[in-house]
Amino acid sequence: MAFTGTPVVKQIADNKVRITGISLANGANGTIGLHGATGSPPGVTLPEAFKTMHYDYDGVNVPFQDAISLTINLTAGTGGLPVQAKSGTTVGDFRITLTDSGSAHPGLDLIVTFH
Repeated sequence: MAFTGTPVVKQIADNKVRITGISLANGANGTIGLHGATGSPPGVTLPEAFKTMHYDYDGVNVPFQDAISLTINLTAGTGGLPVQAKSGTTVGDFRITLTDSGSAHPGLDLIVTFH
């Protein structure tokens, strides 16, 4: 089972997106991917205007797992935070996966940021 509801994706800066309108049911997983995702489509796709790029810091490549963060805001009365995992190294395969942590999570308010 994936996210339920209809995602409302709002770009609030070149490097920041807010996602509302979705919930995560008990025992469910939901995925977020970048525009241009390949393979299995993510539950929520970020807009093309969400600016990501690979870059080097101090001569070392900074992977998307380190450069993209997710802030999870929950509504009152929900359980603990869903578990998040990041996978993939390219625009096509990068995913953030949220996994239910033992209780339903209605009314998620998510902020995705590229640093």
